Amino acid sequence: MEAVIYLLLLLIFALFFGKLAEKWGHPTIVGNIIGGLIVGPILIGVLRTLVGWGAGGVLSELVEVLDPETAQKEVFLLMDFAVIMLMFSSGLETRIKDFVSSFRTGILTAALGIIFPFALGFLGAYFYPGLTTIEAFYVGAALSITAVALSIATLIQMDAIQTRFGMTIINAAIVDDIIGIIILSILLSFSSTGQLPGFVSIGWTVMLSIFFVGAALFIVPRLLRWVYGRLKDLRITERVGISILMAGLFSVIAHVMGLHLMIGAFLGGMAIRDSLNRRTQQSLARWSFGFFAPVFFAWVGFSVTFRGLGFSLLVPLLIVLGFSGKLIGAGLGARISGLTWAESFLVGVGMNGKAAVELVLASVALQAGIIERDLYSAVVLFAATMAVATPIMLKFVSRRFVKRGWIEEM
Repeated sequence: MEAVIYLLLLLIFALFFGKLAEKWGHPTIVGNIIGGLIVGPILIGVLRTLVGWGAGGVLSELVEVLDPETAQKEVFLLMDFAVIMLMFSSGLETRIKDFVSSFRTGILTAALGIIFPFALGFLGAYFYPGLTTIEAFYVGAALSITAVALSIATLIQMDAIQTRFGMTIINAAIVDDIIGIIILSILLSFSSTGQLPGFVSIGWTVMLSIFFVGAALFIVPRLLRWVYGRLKDLRITERVGISILMAGLFSVIAHVMGLHLMIGAFLGGMAIRDSLNRRTQQSLARWSFGFFAPVFFAWVGFSVTFRGLGFSLLVPLLIVLGFSGKLIGAGLGARISGLTWAESFLVGVGMNGKAAVELVLASVALQAGIIERDLYSAVVLFAATMAVATPIMLKFVSRRFVKRGWIEEM
Protein backbone atom coordinates (compact mmCIF):
# COMPACT_ATOMS: atom_id res chain seq x y z
CA MET A 1 0.00 0.00 0.00
CA GLU A 2 2.84 2.41 0.86
CA ALA A 3 4.38 1.93 -2.58
CA VAL A 4 1.10 2.96 -4.23
CA ILE A 5 0.94 6.12 -2.11
CA TYR A 6 4.51 7.09 -3.06
CA LEU A 7 3.72 6.38 -6.69
CA LEU A 8 0.62 8.58 -6.67
CA LEU A 9 2.46 11.44 -4.95
CA LEU A 10 5.34 11.31 -7.41
CA LEU A 11 3.05 11.07 -10.44
CA ILE A 12 0.72 13.90 -9.36
CA PHE A 13 3.54 16.34 -8.65
CA ALA A 14 5.53 15.25 -11.70
CA LEU A 15 2.64 15.75 -14.12
CA PHE A 16 1.50 19.05 -12.61
CA PHE A 17 4.91 20.71 -12.53
CA GLY A 18 5.89 19.09 -15.82
CA LYS A 19 2.94 20.80 -17.46
CA LEU A 20 3.87 24.11 -15.83
CA ALA A 21 7.45 23.82 -17.10
CA GLU A 22 6.19 23.04 -20.59
CA LYS A 23 3.85 26.06 -20.45
CA TRP A 24 6.78 28.31 -19.51
CA GLY A 25 8.90 27.00 -22.37
CA HIS A 26 11.12 24.60 -20.42
CA PRO A 27 11.59 20.83 -20.94
CA THR A 28 8.98 18.71 -19.17
CA ILE A 29 11.75 16.81 -17.38
CA VAL A 30 12.67 19.96 -15.44
CA GLY A 31 9.13 20.22 -14.07
CA ASN A 32 9.12 16.51 -13.18
CA ILE A 33 12.30 16.90 -11.11
CA ILE A 34 11.07 20.11 -9.46
CA GLY A 35 7.81 18.32 -8.56
CA GLY A 36 9.85 15.63 -6.82
CA LEU A 37 11.91 18.26 -5.00
CA ILE A 38 8.74 19.94 -3.71
CA VAL A 39 6.97 16.79 -2.49
CA GLY A 40 10.26 15.45 -1.08
CA PRO A 41 13.02 17.55 0.54
CA ILE A 42 11.21 20.91 0.44
CA LEU A 43 8.04 19.55 2.06
CA ILE A 44 10.14 17.59 4.56
CA GLY A 45 12.00 20.80 5.45
CA VAL A 46 8.74 22.64 6.09
CA LEU A 47 7.33 19.79 8.18
CA ARG A 48 10.53 19.53 10.25
CA THR A 49 10.34 23.25 10.94
CA LEU A 50 6.75 22.87 12.16
CA VAL A 51 7.73 19.89 14.31
CA GLY A 52 10.54 21.99 15.78
CA TRP A 53 7.96 24.60 16.74
CA GLY A 54 6.06 21.99 18.73
CA ALA A 55 3.61 20.62 16.11
CA GLY A 56 4.46 16.94 16.52
CA GLY A 57 2.18 13.92 16.31
CA VAL A 58 1.00 13.25 12.78
CA LEU A 59 3.56 15.65 11.27
CA SER A 60 6.44 13.72 12.84
CA GLU A 61 5.09 10.49 11.35
CA LEU A 62 4.70 12.19 7.95
CA VAL A 63 8.34 13.33 8.03
CA GLU A 64 9.39 9.73 8.63
CA VAL A 65 7.16 8.45 5.81
CA LEU A 66 8.50 10.99 3.31
CA ASP A 67 12.15 10.33 4.17
CA PRO A 68 13.95 9.13 0.99
CA GLU A 69 15.53 6.16 2.78
CA THR A 70 12.11 4.97 3.93
CA ALA A 71 10.56 5.53 0.51
CA GLN A 72 13.40 3.79 -1.34
CA LYS A 73 12.64 0.50 0.42
CA GLU A 74 9.13 0.59 -1.05
CA VAL A 75 9.73 1.87 -4.58
CA PHE A 76 13.23 0.76 -5.64
CA LEU A 77 11.84 -2.09 -7.79
CA LEU A 78 9.42 0.29 -9.49
CA MET A 79 12.21 2.79 -10.17
CA ASP A 80 14.36 0.08 -11.74
CA PHE A 81 11.48 -0.91 -14.00
CA ALA A 82 10.79 2.75 -14.83
CA VAL A 83 14.42 3.19 -15.95
CA ILE A 84 14.20 0.01 -18.04
CA MET A 85 11.06 1.14 -19.85
CA LEU A 86 12.33 4.69 -20.36
CA MET A 87 15.61 3.51 -21.84
CA PHE A 88 13.96 0.77 -23.93
CA SER A 89 11.59 3.27 -25.55
CA SER A 90 14.48 5.69 -26.05
CA GLY A 91 16.32 2.94 -27.90
CA LEU A 92 13.28 2.53 -30.15
CA GLU A 93 13.76 6.17 -31.17
CA THR A 94 17.38 5.55 -32.24
CA ARG A 95 18.45 4.01 -35.54
CA ILE A 96 21.39 1.63 -35.34
CA LYS A 97 23.06 3.08 -38.44
CA ASP A 98 22.98 6.59 -36.93
CA PHE A 99 24.36 5.28 -33.66
CA VAL A 100 27.19 3.37 -35.34
CA SER A 101 28.12 6.23 -37.67
CA SER A 102 28.71 8.55 -34.71
CA PHE A 103 30.40 5.95 -32.50
CA ARG A 104 33.95 7.12 -33.23
CA THR A 105 32.98 10.66 -32.28
CA GLY A 106 31.28 9.39 -29.15
CA ILE A 107 34.33 7.40 -28.00
CA LEU A 108 36.68 10.38 -28.11
CA THR A 109 34.05 12.67 -26.61
CA ALA A 110 33.48 10.24 -23.76
CA ALA A 111 37.20 9.77 -23.11
CA LEU A 112 38.01 13.48 -22.80
CA GLY A 113 34.64 14.09 -21.14
CA ILE A 114 35.70 11.72 -18.36
CA ILE A 115 39.35 12.71 -17.96
CA PHE A 116 38.75 16.44 -17.43
CA PRO A 117 35.88 16.34 -14.87
CA PHE A 118 37.45 13.36 -13.07
CA ALA A 119 40.74 15.21 -12.63
CA LEU A 120 39.04 18.44 -11.54
CA GLY A 121 36.67 16.60 -9.19
CA PHE A 122 39.43 14.54 -7.61
CA LEU A 123 41.70 17.53 -7.04
CA GLY A 124 38.85 19.72 -5.77
CA ALA A 125 37.70 17.09 -3.26
CA TYR A 126 41.27 16.09 -2.29
CA PHE A 127 42.05 19.63 -1.14
CA TYR A 128 38.59 20.16 0.41
CA PRO A 129 38.81 20.00 4.23
CA GLY A 130 37.67 16.76 5.81
CA LEU A 131 37.51 14.48 2.75
CA THR A 132 39.69 11.39 2.37
CA THR A 133 41.58 10.23 -0.74
CA ILE A 134 39.06 7.51 -1.57
CA GLU A 135 36.23 10.01 -1.13
CA ALA A 136 38.05 12.33 -3.54
CA PHE A 137 38.33 9.42 -6.00
CA TYR A 138 34.59 8.86 -5.66
CA VAL A 139 33.82 12.56 -6.27
CA GLY A 140 35.90 12.46 -9.44
CA ALA A 141 33.91 9.44 -10.60
CA ALA A 142 30.58 11.12 -9.80
CA LEU A 143 31.51 14.24 -11.80
CA SER A 144 32.68 12.24 -14.82
CA ILE A 145 29.48 10.24 -15.46
CA THR A 146 26.64 11.41 -17.73
CA ALA A 147 23.01 10.33 -17.31
CA VAL A 148 21.93 8.49 -20.45
CA ALA A 149 18.23 8.61 -19.54
CA LEU A 150 18.18 12.37 -18.95
CA SER A 151 20.22 13.14 -22.07
CA ILE A 152 18.07 11.03 -24.37
CA ALA A 153 14.77 12.22 -22.92
CA THR A 154 15.87 15.85 -23.39
CA LEU A 155 16.99 15.24 -26.99
CA ILE A 156 13.69 13.51 -27.80
CA GLN A 157 11.70 16.46 -26.45
CA MET A 158 13.87 18.83 -28.50
CA ASP A 159 13.45 16.61 -31.59
CA ALA A 160 17.26 16.57 -31.80
CA ILE A 161 17.99 12.90 -31.28
CA GLN A 162 18.96 12.35 -34.94
CA THR A 163 21.28 15.37 -35.15
CA ARG A 164 25.06 14.97 -35.17
CA PHE A 165 25.46 16.50 -31.73
CA GLY A 166 22.50 14.47 -30.42
CA MET A 167 23.92 11.11 -31.52
CA THR A 168 27.34 12.09 -30.21
CA ILE A 169 25.85 12.83 -26.79
CA ILE A 170 24.04 9.46 -26.73
CA ASN A 171 27.12 7.51 -27.79
CA ALA A 172 29.37 9.29 -25.31
CA ALA A 173 26.85 8.96 -22.47
CA ILE A 174 26.63 5.18 -22.96
CA VAL A 175 30.43 4.85 -22.97
CA ASP A 176 30.46 7.08 -19.87
CA ASP A 177 28.14 4.70 -18.06
CA ILE A 178 30.22 1.65 -18.98
CA ILE A 179 33.31 3.37 -17.63
CA GLY A 180 31.29 4.40 -14.58
CA ILE A 181 30.56 0.72 -13.84
CA ILE A 182 34.29 -0.04 -14.09
CA ILE A 183 35.11 2.84 -11.71
CA LEU A 184 32.45 1.57 -9.29
CA SER A 185 34.00 -1.93 -9.32
CA ILE A 186 37.40 -0.37 -8.56
CA LEU A 187 35.94 1.58 -5.64
CA LEU A 188 34.17 -1.46 -4.21
CA SER A 189 37.28 -3.63 -4.52
CA PHE A 190 39.43 -1.00 -2.82
CA SER A 191 36.92 -0.43 0.00
CA SER A 192 36.61 -4.16 0.79
CA THR A 193 40.20 -5.38 0.26
CA GLY A 194 42.29 -2.21 0.34
CA GLN A 195 43.67 -3.11 -3.09
CA LEU A 196 42.82 -2.15 -6.65
CA PRO A 197 41.34 -4.87 -8.93
CA GLY A 198 43.77 -6.51 -11.34
CA PHE A 199 44.07 -5.69 -15.01
CA VAL A 200 42.58 -9.09 -15.85
CA SER A 201 39.38 -8.30 -13.95
CA ILE A 202 39.05 -4.84 -15.54
CA GLY A 203 39.92 -6.21 -18.98
CA TRP A 204 37.28 -8.93 -18.65
CA THR A 205 34.61 -6.32 -17.84
CA VAL A 206 35.63 -4.26 -20.87
CA MET A 207 35.58 -7.31 -23.17
CA LEU A 208 32.13 -8.34 -21.96
CA SER A 209 30.87 -4.81 -22.55
CA ILE A 210 32.23 -4.73 -26.10
CA PHE A 211 30.78 -8.16 -26.87
CA PHE A 212 27.35 -7.22 -25.51
CA VAL A 213 27.20 -3.94 -27.45
CA GLY A 214 28.40 -5.62 -30.66
CA ALA A 215 25.89 -8.47 -30.38
CA ALA A 216 23.02 -6.07 -29.63
CA LEU A 217 23.83 -3.92 -32.67
CA PHE A 218 24.80 -6.47 -35.33
CA ILE A 219 23.58 -9.98 -34.43
CA VAL A 220 20.43 -9.78 -32.31
CA PRO A 221 18.43 -7.49 -34.69
CA ARG A 222 18.54 -10.18 -37.41
CA LEU A 223 17.41 -12.83 -34.95
CA LEU A 224 14.57 -10.65 -33.67
CA ARG A 225 13.33 -9.91 -37.20
CA TRP A 226 13.14 -13.68 -37.79
CA VAL A 227 11.27 -14.23 -34.48
CA TYR A 228 8.78 -11.38 -34.97
CA GLY A 229 8.20 -12.46 -38.57
CA ARG A 230 6.61 -15.61 -37.16
CA LEU A 231 4.53 -13.64 -34.66
CA LYS A 232 2.92 -11.27 -37.14
CA ASP A 233 -0.60 -12.48 -36.34
CA LEU A 234 -0.40 -11.45 -32.69
CA ARG A 235 -2.64 -8.69 -31.33
CA ILE A 236 -1.15 -5.31 -30.44
CA THR A 237 -1.47 -6.04 -26.69
CA GLU A 238 0.47 -9.29 -27.09
CA ARG A 239 3.18 -7.56 -29.11
CA VAL A 240 3.55 -4.90 -26.41
CA GLY A 241 3.77 -7.60 -23.75
CA ILE A 242 6.48 -9.52 -25.63
CA SER A 243 8.40 -6.27 -26.21
CA ILE A 244 8.37 -5.48 -22.48
CA LEU A 245 9.60 -9.02 -21.87
CA MET A 246 12.46 -8.37 -24.32
CA ALA A 247 13.33 -5.13 -22.50
CA GLY A 248 13.60 -7.02 -19.23
CA LEU A 249 15.62 -9.82 -20.85
CA PHE A 250 18.18 -7.41 -22.32
CA SER A 251 18.44 -5.66 -18.95
CA VAL A 252 19.04 -8.91 -17.07
CA ILE A 253 21.72 -10.02 -19.55
CA ALA A 254 23.46 -6.64 -19.21
CA HIS A 255 23.31 -6.92 -15.42
CA VAL A 256 24.79 -10.43 -15.49
CA MET A 257 27.65 -9.11 -17.62
CA GLY A 258 28.36 -6.41 -15.05
CA LEU A 259 26.70 -3.51 -16.88
CA HIS A 260 23.83 -1.33 -15.73
CA LEU A 261 20.25 -2.37 -16.47
CA MET A 262 19.59 0.80 -18.46
CA ILE A 263 22.37 0.11 -20.97
CA GLY A 264 20.88 -3.28 -21.76
CA ALA A 265 17.40 -1.79 -22.11
CA PHE A 266 18.56 0.97 -24.45
CA LEU A 267 20.51 -1.40 -26.70
CA GLY A 268 17.54 -3.77 -26.63
CA GLY A 269 15.29 -1.00 -27.89
CA MET A 270 17.63 -0.30 -30.79
CA ALA A 271 17.91 -4.01 -31.60
CA ILE A 272 14.15 -4.57 -31.68
CA ARG A 273 13.23 -1.30 -33.42
CA ASP A 274 13.01 -2.68 -36.97
CA SER A 275 10.98 -5.71 -35.82
CA LEU A 276 8.08 -3.65 -34.43
CA ASN A 277 5.41 -1.83 -36.39
CA ARG A 278 4.77 1.84 -35.72
CA ARG A 279 1.62 1.19 -33.70
CA THR A 280 3.46 -1.06 -31.22
CA GLN A 281 6.25 1.49 -30.86
CA GLN A 282 3.73 4.26 -30.19
CA SER A 283 1.98 2.18 -27.51
CA LEU A 284 5.28 1.57 -25.73
CA ALA A 285 6.26 5.24 -26.02
CA ARG A 286 2.97 6.42 -24.48
CA TRP A 287 3.51 4.31 -21.38
CA SER A 288 7.22 5.07 -21.09
CA PHE A 289 7.15 8.84 -21.58
CA GLY A 290 3.66 9.40 -20.18
CA PHE A 291 4.00 7.38 -16.98
CA PHE A 292 7.42 5.90 -16.22
CA ALA A 293 9.54 8.91 -17.22
CA PRO A 294 7.64 11.44 -15.02
CA VAL A 295 7.73 9.06 -12.05
CA PHE A 296 11.46 8.38 -12.42
CA PHE A 297 12.52 12.02 -12.84
CA ALA A 298 10.30 13.02 -9.91
CA TRP A 299 12.13 10.39 -7.88
CA VAL A 300 15.44 12.04 -8.80
CA GLY A 301 14.22 15.23 -7.13
CA PHE A 302 12.58 13.35 -4.26
CA SER A 303 15.90 11.64 -3.40
CA VAL A 304 17.70 14.90 -2.57
CA THR A 305 18.49 15.54 1.08
CA PHE A 306 19.26 19.04 2.38
CA ARG A 307 21.61 18.35 5.26
CA GLY A 308 25.30 18.16 6.18
CA LEU A 309 27.60 18.89 3.26
CA GLY A 310 24.48 19.50 1.18
CA PHE A 311 24.46 22.98 2.76
CA SER A 312 28.22 23.57 2.42
CA LEU A 313 30.42 25.19 -0.22
CA LEU A 314 31.16 21.71 -1.58
CA VAL A 315 27.95 21.69 -3.67
CA PRO A 316 28.66 24.87 -5.69
CA LEU A 317 32.28 23.70 -6.00
CA LEU A 318 31.10 20.40 -7.52
CA ILE A 319 28.76 22.26 -9.88
CA VAL A 320 31.54 24.53 -11.17
CA LEU A 321 34.13 21.75 -11.50
CA GLY A 322 31.70 19.24 -12.99
CA PHE A 323 30.20 21.62 -15.53
CA SER A 324 33.48 23.13 -16.66
CA GLY A 325 35.15 19.71 -16.87
CA LYS A 326 32.41 18.27 -19.09
CA LEU A 327 32.11 21.40 -21.19
CA ILE A 328 35.85 21.53 -21.92
CA GLY A 329 36.54 17.79 -22.12
CA ALA A 330 33.48 16.58 -24.06
CA GLY A 331 33.38 19.73 -26.21
CA LEU A 332 37.04 19.35 -27.13
CA GLY A 333 36.55 15.66 -27.94
CA ALA A 334 33.61 16.44 -30.22
CA ARG A 335 35.55 19.21 -31.97
CA ILE A 336 38.60 16.98 -32.59
CA SER A 337 36.21 14.35 -33.97
CA GLY A 338 34.96 16.72 -36.66
CA LEU A 339 31.92 18.50 -35.24
CA THR A 340 31.66 22.28 -35.60
CA TRP A 341 32.42 24.55 -32.66
CA ALA A 342 28.69 25.18 -32.17
CA GLU A 343 27.86 21.46 -32.19
CA SER A 344 30.80 20.74 -29.88
CA PHE A 345 29.58 23.36 -27.42
CA LEU A 346 26.13 21.74 -27.40
CA VAL A 347 27.75 18.36 -26.77
CA GLY A 348 29.68 19.83 -23.84
CA VAL A 349 26.49 21.27 -22.36
CA GLY A 350 24.41 18.14 -23.00
CA MET A 351 26.97 15.83 -21.38
CA ASN A 352 26.36 17.54 -18.02
CA GLY A 353 23.09 15.68 -17.38
CA LYS A 354 23.09 13.77 -14.11
CA ALA A 355 20.52 11.32 -12.75
CA ALA A 356 20.26 7.54 -12.59
CA VAL A 357 23.80 6.17 -12.61
CA GLU A 358 25.05 8.91 -10.25
CA LEU A 359 22.30 8.00 -7.77
CA VAL A 360 23.12 4.30 -8.09
CA LEU A 361 26.83 5.04 -7.66
CA ALA A 362 26.09 7.21 -4.62
CA SER A 363 23.83 4.59 -2.99
CA VAL A 364 26.29 1.74 -3.52
CA ALA A 365 29.21 3.84 -2.26
CA LEU A 366 27.22 4.82 0.83
CA GLN A 367 26.22 1.22 1.62
CA ALA A 368 29.81 0.03 1.11
CA GLY A 369 31.13 2.64 3.54
CA ILE A 370 33.16 4.47 0.88
CA ILE A 371 31.43 7.77 1.66
CA GLU A 372 29.51 9.22 4.59
CA ARG A 373 25.89 10.40 4.55
CA ASP A 374 26.99 14.08 4.37
CA LEU A 375 28.99 13.57 1.16
CA TYR A 376 26.19 11.42 -0.23
CA SER A 377 23.74 14.31 0.28
CA ALA A 378 26.11 16.79 -1.39
CA VAL A 379 26.61 14.59 -4.47
CA VAL A 380 22.89 13.83 -4.82
CA LEU A 381 22.08 17.55 -4.55
CA PHE A 382 24.74 18.28 -7.19
CA ALA A 383 23.23 15.62 -9.48
CA ALA A 384 19.71 16.99 -9.01
CA THR A 385 20.89 20.55 -9.73
CA MET A 386 22.55 19.46 -12.98
CA ALA A 387 19.52 17.33 -13.89
CA VAL A 388 17.35 20.46 -13.72
CA ALA A 389 19.84 22.89 -15.27
CA THR A 390 21.15 20.82 -18.20
CA PRO A 391 17.87 20.47 -20.19
CA ILE A 392 17.19 24.20 -19.75
CA MET A 393 20.70 25.19 -20.88
CA LEU A 394 20.71 22.76 -23.82
CA LYS A 395 17.35 23.99 -25.10
CA PHE A 396 18.25 27.66 -24.63
CA VAL A 397 21.66 27.41 -26.33
CA SER A 398 20.40 25.28 -29.23
CA ARG A 399 17.65 27.78 -30.01
CA ARG A 400 20.17 30.62 -30.11
CA PHE A 401 22.48 28.62 -32.39
CA VAL A 402 19.61 27.80 -34.76
CA LYS A 403 18.66 31.49 -35.00
CA ARG A 404 22.26 32.40 -35.84
CA GLY A 405 22.44 29.63 -38.45
CA TRP A 406 25.29 27.86 -36.66
CA ILE A 407 23.36 24.56 -36.60
CA GLU A 408 20.51 23.22 -38.73
CA GLU A 409 16.96 23.72 -37.52
CA MET A 410 15.74 20.71 -35.54
